Order: sequence, then C-alpha cells, then structure tokens
Amino acid sequence: MNDEIGNAAGLVWETLDREEKITLARLRQRTGLSVELLNRAIGWLAREGKVEFEKKARSVSVSLKR
Repeated sequence: MNDEIGNAAGLVWETLDREEKITLARLRQRTGLSVELLNRAIGWLAREGKVEFEKKARSVSVSLKR
C-alpha cells in the first residue's frame, strides 16, 4: 500500500509542478486518482511539508511550497 501511495504522491507532485495552483477536483481529474488515493497522496506530501492549501468559499486549492 505504501508503494501505491508513494507513486500517487509522485504523480500529484509532478502535476502540481506543472499547474502551480489547482483545485482538488481538478487535480483529481488531471491525475485520474481515486478520491481516497488522492487524499492519501496529498496527506503524504503535506506531512513532508511540500504542499500548501488555500480555501476560497467551498473550493480548496493546493500548490507546491516554493
């Protein structure tokens, strides 16, 4: 399971590196990950301090910390 989450975290990181800031819904579309796996991957990156979040109204965006 950890390998799957690690691979998903890599995919999320690569996508965020190209997109800069993106909503979670759009990130899911771009990566093709399930909601569960996307959340785990984002959690992995957040735990490592590599992402930051911004909430606007009902939408949450995520981006890499630069």
